[in-house]
Amino acid sequence: MTCALRVQGVSKQYRTYARPGDRLKESLSRGRLRRHKEFWALHDVSFELNQGDIVGIIGPNGCGKSTLLQIIAGTLQPTHGDVWHQGRISALLELGAGFDPEFTGVENVYMNASLLGFSRRETDALFPQIERFAEIGDFLYQPVKTYSSGMYVRLAFAIAASVEPDILIIDEALAVGDAVFQHRCLRRIKELHERGTTVLFVSHDTAAIRALCSRAILMNHGRMICDGAPTDVLNQYQEIVMERERTYDAESEALDDAQTETGKFEPLSFTYRHGNGSAELVVAELADANGRRAQIIETGAPLTMRVAARFNADVEDPVIGFLIRNRHGISAYGTNTHELRLALGHARRGEVVEVTFAFTGWLGVDNYSISCAVHSVDGEAYDWLDGVHFFSVTSLRVTEGIANLNATASARRLRSSQTHTPELVDAISV
Repeated sequence: MTCALRVQGVSKQYRTYARPGDRLKESLSRGRLRRHKEFWALHDVSFELNQGDIVGIIGPNGCGKSTLLQIIAGTLQPTHGDVWHQGRISALLELGAGFDPEFTGVENVYMNASLLGFSRRETDALFPQIERFAEIGDFLYQPVKTYSSGMYVRLAFAIAASVEPDILIIDEALAVGDAVFQHRCLRRIKELHERGTTVLFVSHDTAAIRALCSRAILMNHGRMICDGAPTDVLNQYQEIVMERERTYDAESEALDDAQTETGKFEPLSFTYRHGNGSAELVVAELADANGRRAQIIETGAPLTMRVAARFNADVEDPVIGFLIRNRHGISAYGTNTHELRLALGHARRGEVVEVTFAFTGWLGVDNYSISCAVHSVDGEAYDWLDGVHFFSVTSLRVTEGIANLNATASARRLRSSQTHTPELVDAISV
């Protein structure tokens, strides 16, 4: 196989200063005063990509993924190490990178194409394809500073993917686009791959890495932890996530013990809240079969949802429930104590009522959010919180839709006859 990209011993150091003036003092001392601390974003990272590889890079936030891609793309210089590549690199990095906000979309198209080595005539030939792919209408002729984040990504990907690069680099940008655009981008990535383009992309979408990549690289604390088959790498990534959650749970357990003694609860995070205040949600936790906080789960895994409400007034027959939505806001599943015929009776002021829901997570591969509520039987909201928890569902088998119905399949082969009833030859079941 032909080597397309070689990263050898790459490290990147940043200097951090406690105060802005420390940088000036250090520079004026000509090295005699040391006012900075060293932060190594990358430590001795090495790997090679062959022509036509599709490789995903995954890891927790702050592990050095984006820094690595910037060094490969040439927008950042390493402190140590070298990067070698064969052919043209086209990169889709952080949102709006490479765009002049004062220029129109058209002007930015020509500017970016020229930076990639295209002549005016070559860009003229590419422009209709870029315009059609971006699909942002008359905004293409408006200053980029007026664009939404989705428009940025549409135009940036249209440029990056239309120039037929030898190496395409993508840094988490596709997560901004809508479902239709994401599908179009993934299809375009597959087309480029079939033509021999090498693709390297950062994503937290484990489903996309499973579906697209033949190889994955796991980063953590600036180091390359493993490099191999996506399934093996994602399993190790999940272990890192679970370890962080175990640490979080241990801290939370200590906090819960303190809260039990004092009657106080840690404030919940949420994206939207409403209600008349007769009750307040104080606990909203999704856990796996081992009781650990669930953030990445396999479809079909057993789950529990724990919801607790503290009542600020006497309430008769309160209802507590939760609702799961996918990343597009479509409701996937919801239930409550009333629907499950669990009567909570009379709740007194100052009392905390906790409900645990047990269910099996037969959800489709996607990212999900959870809303929780406590309300009256007739639907008057005492407290309603959207976005109290976010989690992802993965699967070894590709499924479509928001639900995984865990279907089985069977088939049979019949011998056709003009004079007789078709005869069963054999049968297959999976």
